[in-house]
Amino acid sequence: MVTVVKPKSKAKNITIGDGSYSATLSNVTQFNNAYGQRVGFEFTLGDGRKVMRSTNTVLTPKSKLAEVVTGLKGKPLSNTQLDRGIDLEKLIGTECMVLVVNSAGKNGITYSNVERIFQA
Repeated sequence: MVTVVKPKSKAKNITIGDGSYSATLSNVTQFNNAYGQRVGFEFTLGDGRKVMRSTNTVLTPKSKLAEVVTGLKGKPLSNTQLDRGIDLEKLIGTECMVLVVNSAGKNGITYSNVERIFQA
């Protein structure tokens, strides 16, 4: 019996050009990947395209999670919010600006990454 193996097919990756875009936070999810437990923030751009930003689940004043939430809220988090936590689902529907920067991953595929989130 002959076993034929093929390389993984290269799915075409759709990217969004570098720049700032008007967006709405459309979904928040939790998932696990090679980096551990993550929070995924899905943003829908004005033309319907979607981009995502993920962070770890740790909320500290200097964490990437706090950076995303601060960008959405337009003000720094209070000590109470940092101590008690934040219901991220309540942020769904928030209008904002996202800064998208394209970069190649370790696999050589170019991805559109949300680098920063600003209040609209």
